[in-house]
Amino acid sequence: MSHSQYRPDIDGLRSIAVLAVFVHHLNASLLPGGFVGVDLFFVISGFLITSQVYAEIRSHTFSFKHFYQRRINRILPALVTVLLVTVIAGGFILSPADLTQLNLSALFSLLGVSNIYIAMKHGNYFATDAHEAPLVHSWSLGIEEQFYLIWPLFILGLYRLAPRYVLPLLGVGLVVALSASEYATSLFPTASYYLLPTRFFELMLGGALGVYLSQPRQLYKQVVVVYAATGYGLIIFSLFALNPDTPFPGLIAFIPCLGAALLILAGHSDRSRLLTNRPMVLIGLISYSLYLWHWPLIAYLNYLDVDITLPVGISLMGVAISLSWCSWRYIEVPFRRSGLRLPFSRVVARRFLAPALGLAVLTGLSVQFQGFPQRFVPQVATLEAMTKVEPHKLRSGCHMPNERSSAEPDPDCRLGAHKAQLDGIMVGDSFANHFTGMVDILAESDDIRLMDYTLDSCPPIFGHTVEVSAMYGDRCMRRNQRVFELIEQNHYAYVVLAGVWPRGATDGALVEASIKQVTDHAGKVIVILSNQNITHAATCPVRRLMFGAHGSCSAPLDITAPYWSAVRAKLPQVHFIDPNRVICPVGLCSPIIDGQLLYRDDAHLNDVGSRFIGRTLRNQGFSLLQDPVEPGPIATMR
Repeated sequence: MSHSQYRPDIDGLRSIAVLAVFVHHLNASLLPGGFVGVDLFFVISGFLITSQVYAEIRSHTFSFKHFYQRRINRILPALVTVLLVTVIAGGFILSPADLTQLNLSALFSLLGVSNIYIAMKHGNYFATDAHEAPLVHSWSLGIEEQFYLIWPLFILGLYRLAPRYVLPLLGVGLVVALSASEYATSLFPTASYYLLPTRFFELMLGGALGVYLSQPRQLYKQVVVVYAATGYGLIIFSLFALNPDTPFPGLIAFIPCLGAALLILAGHSDRSRLLTNRPMVLIGLISYSLYLWHWPLIAYLNYLDVDITLPVGISLMGVAISLSWCSWRYIEVPFRRSGLRLPFSRVVARRFLAPALGLAVLTGLSVQFQGFPQRFVPQVATLEAMTKVEPHKLRSGCHMPNERSSAEPDPDCRLGAHKAQLDGIMVGDSFANHFTGMVDILAESDDIRLMDYTLDSCPPIFGHTVEVSAMYGDRCMRRNQRVFELIEQNHYAYVVLAGVWPRGATDGALVEASIKQVTDHAGKVIVILSNQNITHAATCPVRRLMFGAHGSCSAPLDITAPYWSAVRAKLPQVHFIDPNRVICPVGLCSPIIDGQLLYRDDAHLNDVGSRFIGRTLRNQGFSLLQDPVEPGPIATMR
């Protein structure tokens, strides 16, 4: 917007958005819905971009070249600076694999597709590994940059086809986009969080408001008060009532977006003092840089296992604001002004192509030299390589994400003995999947051939709904119905049940009933008990070597559910396999045994660890069908 159209209240709204995200990232319990600050940004961006583009289209002065020149000057100088500093810091801090991932992420951030990369690499935005990824927050820039590629063309096309009906058509499009987001979120929750089609309505809402306010509008004072109060109320409700477990975006995301739109609409007629005071406007002015800087600082503290206490959080916020002010004052503003005087070709070459080429070379070198492992002792790369052998990727056609719950068993998904005859089936959730290496070894020694048919967030407990979301629970119920149909129809000689078994005493009856139901229609039932969760299981041994730390990575055994002894007594024909015999000798659990790193995160095993447990159990006389008469010591922790 031109200087004469500048609205300080929008910078004030930006400050609410960025501070909400910042506080949420520092401590989600303080502001559980703070992640909706990104949605406020989307509405603001849609409004500002459309206001400018639509005004230029109507005055016949719009140019795609000038539009993208402004976008490059606005976005890339600060982004390139943050990427450069983050990558340099990563060279001193990150492990070889993590450095390679960072360089890839930096390149994709600059290319405007980081949201797609992050969706594939990290999945859930709130996953444990994502909180250490220094550029995971760049997904929102990918959304906006992709929006900029299509939105001006979309608005121009609407205006040329039906200049009098641009606003009504945007209204219809908004309803369609919101409905599509709700539908997609129910089917593909992880992908929907990151991708433009399911976020499109948020930017479109701001765009429709920009078209609406392109004509002179004056609201009554009472209406402005109602709009502003409602807008604040919707945003405050979202900040405190929503949380990372809320299905998002979809219809629920419309709440904070509508709040932002109402505040922008109210501010068109009467500027809110809350939003236009100098501190709020200042934070709003530096909000883009603050959004870029704040997360790498937090992520590196997380990576170094620094506890973000209140004093640390306040200090970090002060550092981030200082860096952001410098970035705004000495990079954003000067580069934006100088970029207007440069030819388009120079802007593209200097501010996009040159940094992209540099990052591409650096990324290529990182991949070629495997993250420069010479920075650390050789064991670092060796252990880290084990964590990357992930069962859910090795057996991606056998283990399905929750959204593919209706997939039928794959005939090529086989474990155990190499023979034509199928003897049984292995079912369960992602924990069943991570035991496939162990089961493959044990089943082979018993000459048993199994089919694995597992699903994320779906333990083999009939009638049990997982504590993730109603949508996931419904899919799990349907999958378990299909599992029981297969067991009932085929009367398998062997059925292996594995999963993250609930630990509450009241769950015992349901677990027992499910196992009993299987035993009535199968020959032999094998239950694999849950393995112990260990905080930082996959990273502690690696970083202990990287940074020369001397702390222990072990944890006490505390995972046994109280109902198992009763289930064993009532169903003596069921054979139980306990992986904690290997992981937790003498009641102390270690993520690394005999030089083998067992885990890929705090709870799931990697394939190397799963097979190590299988070999160790087999060597001690355990099998799928029986325990040794006198089990001896399993292994020693190192």
